[in-house]
Amino acid sequence: MDQYNNAAKCKVNNAHPQLLVGILGFDVADEEKLSSVFQIQRTNGRKYIPAKILANVCSDILVVNYDNLTALEEKDQILNAHPHTQIVAVSRGPLIDPPIHHIRGILIAARVLNVIDKVTVESSSELPSTPLQDVAEISPPQVPTTHTETNKTESTTTQINNGGYRVLVVDDSPAIQKSLEINLATLSQISVIDFADSGENALEKAETHQYDLIFLDVMMPGMDGYEACSLLRKKLEYKKTPIIMVSGKTSPLDEVKGIVAGCTTYLTKPVQSDEFKKLSIRVLTWLENKKTS
Repeated sequence: MDQYNNAAKCKVNNAHPQLLVGILGFDVADEEKLSSVFQIQRTNGRKYIPAKILANVCSDILVVNYDNLTALEEKDQILNAHPHTQIVAVSRGPLIDPPIHHIRGILIAARVLNVIDKVTVESSSELPSTPLQDVAEISPPQVPTTHTETNKTESTTTQINNGGYRVLVVDDSPAIQKSLEINLATLSQISVIDFADSGENALEKAETHQYDLIFLDVMMPGMDGYEACSLLRKKLEYKKTPIIMVSGKTSPLDEVKGIVAGCTTYLTKPVQSDEFKKLSIRVLTWLENKKTS
């Protein structure tokens, strides 16, 4: 979260109020819905501009999905850097200690705007270092967009670029999924990252898509990583696919169990950037050689 370390100042032009609205922790469908809502002409003269979370621009208003634990952690870091940012909470149900502005339930345009219009934003004397009119067009390098697919269990897909490798991350921990997503998003060879939160869901996705690389958690409810890996290896299309077991357990016995199940190698939790980088170089080199052979 280095992008939040440097505080930035925001300005609200009182004659023609243009307010930057950050959207945090939503899937693509809800993010697009909110962005469309913010573009509706307001009778009070306000103009809402959906903005990416950038180091040199702080949002006047931050709309946060309070059902997303990762988003809550990011929200706290943003507030540490930009204490004047106003928070609007969105949740499916009631919150124990909600902020002043809270949208509960379905994201209906009238309901969203009714809450947003009531937010009082503190202005300052300094402009953001990025021109206000350009903010909505800017996105940080390699920051992926996430949307939710609905199957028997909830999972997500991250589209980074086109023409690269497709990766499947299987882990029941949102924190580990996010950690691997951040690391994978730094690799230019990766185009799509899919997520599954169980062995069963991983097998379903493997039937739908062909993956070039799979990260597989060992300990999960229901089918564990060893069984999922063994079943994947029985499929002709996954006989040689690199399958990386992700686990905090790295005893010799665990490694033997992984080898017997058919895993390629291990990655230790919590994921360390240096270790991930070394592993990714090896795996991507193998994939590139396979492509050209």
